[in-house]
Amino acid sequence: MKSLLAILTLSLLLFNCSDTNDDTVETQPFEYQNISISEKLKLAITSDYIKGLGYDDETYAYLNEYYNKRNHQPRWVNDSMLTDVGGRLKNVMKNNFVLGIPHHRINYGNSDNYIQDEIQITVSLARTINDLETGIIDFETKKKRPVQFTDIAKLDDFQALEDDDIRDQFIKFGPEDSTYSVLCKGLAQLIDNYPMDTSTYEIRSIKYDTLSAVEGTWKALISKGYLAEDVIDTTGMAQALQTFQIDNGLKPDGIIGKYTSKSLNESTYNKVQRIILAMDKIRGQRTYPDKYIRINIPEYKLRFYINDSLKSAHNIVVGKYENQTPELEAKLRRIIVYPYWNVPYSISSKELLPSIKYDSGYLAKHDYKLYRNGEEVDPIGVDWKGIRRNAFPFKIVQQPGPGNAMGIIKFDFYNKHSVYFHDTPSKGLFSADVRAFSHGCMRTQFPVALAKEIIKRDKIGKKRNDIIVDSLDNMLGRAEHQQIRLVDPIPIYVDYVTVVREKERMVVYLDIYGRDKEYIQIMHE
Repeated sequence: MKSLLAILTLSLLLFNCSDTNDDTVETQPFEYQNISISEKLKLAITSDYIKGLGYDDETYAYLNEYYNKRNHQPRWVNDSMLTDVGGRLKNVMKNNFVLGIPHHRINYGNSDNYIQDEIQITVSLARTINDLETGIIDFETKKKRPVQFTDIAKLDDFQALEDDDIRDQFIKFGPEDSTYSVLCKGLAQLIDNYPMDTSTYEIRSIKYDTLSAVEGTWKALISKGYLAEDVIDTTGMAQALQTFQIDNGLKPDGIIGKYTSKSLNESTYNKVQRIILAMDKIRGQRTYPDKYIRINIPEYKLRFYINDSLKSAHNIVVGKYENQTPELEAKLRRIIVYPYWNVPYSISSKELLPSIKYDSGYLAKHDYKLYRNGEEVDPIGVDWKGIRRNAFPFKIVQQPGPGNAMGIIKFDFYNKHSVYFHDTPSKGLFSADVRAFSHGCMRTQFPVALAKEIIKRDKIGKKRNDIIVDSLDNMLGRAEHQQIRLVDPIPIYVDYVTVVREKERMVVYLDIYGRDKEYIQIMHE
């Protein structure tokens, strides 16, 4: 009965304060007109009222503790309305996806009065700060984390000036990571400057149908906010397309190619979800050691770090969609100079066998040797017509040399997927913007430079088996198969993050393997 009376009293109070009709005001009890804002808030922080707003007992306990410590002084409202900061914060809380929180993760709900706004802002802010600190997805279990409150003391850490962009204040609650900061600002700028396009398209490369590709691209660029509807000249469209290509990690050639069309077909809304996912991956990322190599598949990049300082960066080629490069953790223990290539069974039986059947000298021309049960076999003596793909009895090994598929250097590390990164004789592939061409391994540009950096840094605190950088040049000059074992094995992390920082810009790469979709679904469960 006491709680019910408090709710009724509060309702009358709020009606009195929000009603502008003078006759109505005069009919309200005198004591209701003179009650302080803190008393009104105290009346609101009751179990029944909080439950009436759709909150549970945990939320009531959190609010009760928070406002008791403040002596029920409001934070976001004054005597009759939201403050300027409160009003802007309400807008952000109602649209907190701009902070990197998925839609409907934290529902603000409808508000009938300013006391209710005070409560809902506090609840939404406390939950948002916790999500920014701990992340939304547990990437080990592939499950969404429950919505929880941050420590009450951290609410006081939120300070906003009246003239600043209030969204910037949330960056400090996330990871201390320069990429995360750029993504926060990039997401806000994207939402500010481009419509939340939800349309998808079926644009194909210009080589299939020029007219259809141009018309589809024109419509997509307008819908995404890159092109004004009254711009119909080809120069204006080409410029808009180039800007779009830069934002999406593609070569800005203004050509509607295979991957440009694929990127255009995706809605801006889905790209926003991928940005949010990338931000959450940073929130939940591991703590890196002092020395490590990190590879990001959709970015086609390998980076070597020591003490958070970038020592070497390299373009890479990753696996085709049919032969996807896996995400993994391992340790680099050996650098192999002039490696052998033990051709995987799937490649030998499916890809090499037809060439061997067509040309009996194919193996010799490419420095392959043939083995059966550990014994070398002369391919000329094999009846290749009788060899079937699903019953291929041989092992094929390519000999060391500049024409070897591994190139002249291989970086070897044990992993259950049997992949590694290495040199390649196909240097031209590094000029492509989307570099998904391999069978799963990572081909590396300028691998000798990377090997030298690794060897040079391997002797930190230990004796390096008399191997110095000049020794590598000597090994390469002899063109012989040799191994260099590292004294300090280097941790390797192969990740899959489609949204990255390039200098101080956010770039959204293609989700080449479609792996983001699974996690986006988890975020919205």
